[in-house]
Amino acid sequence: MSEPAKKINPTPESYSPKNKPEILRIVEKMKGIETLAENVNDLCSIVDRTELKLVGIGVPVNFESQGYPDAPAFYSGTMNDAFISKKYITDGTVAFLAKALGVNLDETEIISARYDVQGDGTYKVIIGFPLENLDHLPEFLPEHTVRLTLPACRYAKMKINEQKREGRTGYEERMLADEYFIGGFRSDTEYIFNLAGCPINTWDETGDMLTKYEPIRKPADENDRFDTFEFTPVLLPPWKIACCARPQGKDESRCIPDYFAVAVKVYKTGLSRYNQNGDFYGFPIDWKGGYKSCFGSRVSSFDGLPGNVEKVTLPGGLYVHVTQKEFNGDNPSMPYDVAFNHMDKLYFAAHPDYEFDNSRKVIARFRQANCASVFVPVRLKGV
Repeated sequence: MSEPAKKINPTPESYSPKNKPEILRIVEKMKGIETLAENVNDLCSIVDRTELKLVGIGVPVNFESQGYPDAPAFYSGTMNDAFISKKYITDGTVAFLAKALGVNLDETEIISARYDVQGDGTYKVIIGFPLENLDHLPEFLPEHTVRLTLPACRYAKMKINEQKREGRTGYEERMLADEYFIGGFRSDTEYIFNLAGCPINTWDETGDMLTKYEPIRKPADENDRFDTFEFTPVLLPPWKIACCARPQGKDESRCIPDYFAVAVKVYKTGLSRYNQNGDFYGFPIDWKGGYKSCFGSRVSSFDGLPGNVEKVTLPGGLYVHVTQKEFNGDNPSMPYDVAFNHMDKLYFAAHPDYEFDNSRKVIARFRQANCASVFVPVRLKGV
């Protein structure tokens, strides 16, 4: 039997008034953990964080993780680290783990982190808190308790204030922080994502996100910007897609909201029940000397679909699946850049028997509102 865990941060002798300003509580929690390197703007800074040993609840996420569908709506199909963290904090699981370990949540950070990150929507998330020592934990702990060591790393730190709480500053949507990280931050600072680190978020006891951290480093050269990409050869069957389409130059961006407006009708047919709120596909089709932009989801049959939904069968065949590792702040436009501008250097140079197949189109797969990946059509040379 392992030794019982020592009490962490005991509180009976300490004075910690409940009405202490929240900003002071946050600063006290981070003492010795985080050092400011540079202020970028009011909502973003660059910080160095020490190595942290975490104990928390571990949850795997993969391409079949589609949330808790209780209604045909987008939120029902969203399964990611933020959703999972909010669940385990608000349902009391994290507080139960803290009690089992003798941790006072008023005097520590609640941290979620992505780890074992792979391509195509696969990673793990831990929701817990740092401990000084992971070697002597109690023998009995809550189900799915895991241990993880976060390496010392430099981070882009972004304040979040989705609840618009008084006395706090921050991005009012986490996605706005993501957009800044992949856009303005990288042009302002020249930093890129650091694969050696783990993206993390911090939370309060109510499940409100406080900050998001992206591990960063300076790139060695231009090609270094693409080190988060993976290239997997795949053989695709023909796909039946129910979609909305817009002709070239005719407000093409409208095909996405157009489809979401009729998606509920598609779901009610049952023809997309295995794909509901999971993956969406964007692609062009030839039309009157130009093309139409299409956006929709897979269905098992076209029979019984609403009349205002277009029916397109995407050709199967050989494709290279271009995926970014699923980090918080990946740029959803980069897979397109790779597909159309960098395949020669990043894939075909190492696979000289293959070339781009111009008879088929690049297919984008959207997952949880992000362009998670693209399928690039290829063929054997001379075939």
